[in-house]
Amino acid sequence: MKGINQYAFTNTGINYKLGEICEIRSGYSGNQLTLKDGLKVSRIETISGHKVNMERAGYVAPFESSGNYRLQIGDILFSNINSVEYIGNTAFIDKDYNLYHGMNLLRLIPNKEVVMPFYLYLVLNTNRLLNHFKTVCNKAVSQASINQTELGKTIVRIPDLMNQKRICELFQTLYTKLEAERYFISLLQNQKQHLLRQMFI
Repeated sequence: MKGINQYAFTNTGINYKLGEICEIRSGYSGNQLTLKDGLKVSRIETISGHKVNMERAGYVAPFESSGNYRLQIGDILFSNINSVEYIGNTAFIDKDYNLYHGMNLLRLIPNKEVVMPFYLYLVLNTNRLLNHFKTVCNKAVSQASINQTELGKTIVRIPDLMNQKRICELFQTLYTKLEAERYFISLLQNQKQHLLRQMFI
């Protein structure tokens, strides 16, 4: 889910700095293993499709403070080191993936007394904020970056929890329909490929 039109959201609410309504953490920076063994950790590639792809997770050896890095439902992964095009890419932790927070991604832990995690995820994917991240990031030759302090200064408008819930339910309904349509299209494509193969047997 990317590039949401911000006008789909209510104009009422309170302006907060992002750092006021969520905790922003860096990931575990230990060496990754070449073998698929150990603890699974997130990488930039893990969320390149705007959702968690466990096939593209990395692996690290177990470590003492690993519990502090285990991703929880409602967390948001934020790509703060990437090409300018992909800076600000996010993924919402919608279930327990048994996944740990790795380096080169920031972990946002929303304060649920102020903001619903999925609502904050939607806000971060509005065109306004995606363009904002591209504007404020530090640009180098091959990549761009946003540090935790700069990200924490980002202004977001948050309505009351009732309005947040209403908007989240709307988008979740639309998202479910979209996923169902994608699945149906994939079935049709598979059927087409099967028929083509049968023609040349």
